[in-house]
Amino acid sequence: MTTPSLPLLMIKELTRGYPQQTKPLFKKLNFEMFPGDFTVVIGKSGTGKSTLVRFLIGELRPYKKSVYYKMYDIALWNDDEIQSYRRNIWIVFQDDKLISSLSIKENIIYPLRLQGMSKSEIASRYTQILKKLNLEEIAHSTPQALSGGEKQKVAIARALIHTPAFIIADEPTGNLDWEDTQEIGNHLIQANASGNTIILITHDIHLLNYIKSKTNVRIFQM
Repeated sequence: MTTPSLPLLMIKELTRGYPQQTKPLFKKLNFEMFPGDFTVVIGKSGTGKSTLVRFLIGELRPYKKSVYYKMYDIALWNDDEIQSYRRNIWIVFQDDKLISSLSIKENIIYPLRLQGMSKSEIASRYTQILKKLNLEEIAHSTPQALSGGEKQKVAIARALIHTPAFIIADEPTGNLDWEDTQEIGNHLIQANASGNTIILITHDIHLLNYIKSKTNVRIFQM
């Protein structure tokens, strides 16, 4: 695959610290991600991975000329522009963030309802995502009845159905055993193969090595 000439996301010389710390969390950090990439951000706890995510989603407002989306300087955007940008992103967390009062179907289609999508289009996308992730057997369950691995599969389905500009998987396997970890890794690999841009945040070197054995990845060490 030919790498596009312009990055989807770019960070230039970004430094982040906290008043109570003498040493910056990270200093002059540079990062690039292109459309269609599978990028793995790896590092131990305390290296700034979560802070990086907060910059990427616009939760932390950067200095000018330091964080770019499609070469637009995020620091220049107003609140409405930041909110519009965030609607193009979906995050899969370590805690699946499913809404316990909603059914599995309602959890999965939740982003589409926020967009005001038609019922027919929602139904079509929902049917496709169930088949894609083999979720038919648990589709009528409640979140409380699912295992940790099943909940994360539903969380990934909710991300994919949204067709975002990119998906951030932030330690999505942190609470799972190795069998479930591999399955979640496989789903992220398949999503990337289908054209989704993926950022995986992890401290798990075993997961990184597993994914590297299956597909090409960009590795970013924090």
